[in-house]
Amino acid sequence: MAKRLSERCRQVLGRHGHVVLVAGLMAVWALLGPRVAAALLLPVWVIVAQLIFLGSFEAARLRRRAWLGQYLVAASPWQRWLRGGLLMALWHQGLAILLALLLLVKLRLLPPVYWPVLLMSLVALVLIQQLLKRRLQRHVIGEYLAALVRRLLVWPAGALLALLLVLTALWLPQPYLVGLGWEEAVIRHTSTAAGDGLLGAFERFGQALELTQFWAMQNALERHGLGQGLILFGWFLLLLTQSAFAWAVVRLAVGADALRDTLGHFRNAGRKDAP
Repeated sequence: MAKRLSERCRQVLGRHGHVVLVAGLMAVWALLGPRVAAALLLPVWVIVAQLIFLGSFEAARLRRRAWLGQYLVAASPWQRWLRGGLLMALWHQGLAILLALLLLVKLRLLPPVYWPVLLMSLVALVLIQQLLKRRLQRHVIGEYLAALVRRLLVWPAGALLALLLVLTALWLPQPYLVGLGWEEAVIRHTSTAAGDGLLGAFERFGQALELTQFWAMQNALERHGLGQGLILFGWFLLLLTQSAFAWAVVRLAVGADALRDTLGHFRNAGRKDAP
């Protein structure tokens, strides 16, 4: 029984170890003390950004390859020029850097009640990925199956997590900000435990952004002539921040899966070349 359970665990880790890795990385980062996290910010930022970049760039190259295959003949030199190079890489690298920063700062600010939501979303991501793979494996060329599944996975998994995050944010009690000016609300309710370094500055900015969205919603009725605009502004900030965070989490998991897949191809190629 124990041997069978151990074998089953190895199979699960072999297929979904990237999800376990992502969950562990996020949990460890969130639990680090302010000084240790500040010291590790740059290397962790680089690692997370590159994982996000891998999945994002793979999806972009897949879209471009499909477009070129549909409209251009195989012998055309435009196939090589338009397949995606430095400019595409720079664009997705910049996007990955911003998403990684948002992810790292948001993880440091998350109340504990959000963690079951994150874990449930990662489990849902695995289930959606398995479902897509089963449905597509009879119809898609094997060489492109894993990349196509990862590309199709992002939207449903990201939308589900964003919805859960928004509902959780609305369910949680928020500080009472009615009647306070924006600057007073930010100063009064911004935590002083964030630290003094670069990470601390980013955390305080993230706190100010969260307070701003709820300040706008709560004070909309108090601001004559600006009520509707403040409500829309508050909802926009809430949806934007939670959706961007959800997008970053899913992109991180997809990038980890793309890295695992790439390393697996290299190992298989090495075994074939071995005498």
